Amino acid sequence: MAVVVGATGNLGQAVVSVLENAGYSIDPTWNSEDRPNATKAESYAKLPDTIDLLVYLPGLNVVKASAELSEEEWDDVMNVNLKGAFLASKAAFPALKKSGQATIVVISSIMTTHPYPKRLAYTSSKAALEGFTRALAVEWGKYGISSHCIRLGHLSGLMKSTPANPDLLKAVKQRTPSGHLVEAREVADYILWLAEGGSKAMNGTVVDFDPAYTLNRWPLDTDV
Repeated sequence: MAVVVGATGNLGQAVVSVLENAGYSIDPTWNSEDRPNATKAESYAKLPDTIDLLVYLPGLNVVKASAELSEEEWDDVMNVNLKGAFLASKAAFPALKKSGQATIVVISSIMTTHPYPKRLAYTSSKAALEGFTRALAVEWGKYGISSHCIRLGHLSGLMKSTPANPDLLKAVKQRTPSGHLVEAREVADYILWLAEGGSKAMNGTVVDFDPAYTLNRWPLDTDV
């Protein structure tokens, strides 16, 4: 049994598809158009009795100069990216513990180590998620619950909440050694691998899911 919060986005749809093909039952609550608000505690009141995999995917970004960022915008980003993950995990804890070998996956961002300008709230919230993952690993590992964070690079499509810049992904692709942007299906396959046993020898991990874009610091156009 899997609970995929944020199942209707591009990444969420890929995760659901991969899990269903592998035989997982998916909590339908988060697949519907009238899905509840992920930032409200009451939205998690009717979770399945046993949960083998909890995936928290919702993400919100506000692109604005830090000095102009409003308190409300800061709170909105923190609520979606961080508070929702806390509420989902807390509510799911009894069902995760009942599984005996459960996995939690949340999504961070390469912005935590290589921040772009005008993304203060987003970067801060994702960095907090990495600490959140490690803290849960230490506390909940004794219940057979492993917690994982994917530090995600650029997907082949921009987030809905980020204004599209036609030059951004083109520039990222040029700076990526393989010229390959991350596909949602690739992330989904990794999540399945974790849930299917890969997480047994790992807990509290933060994995760079980025084909060396952030590592490629060579400043010249040639390699010599």
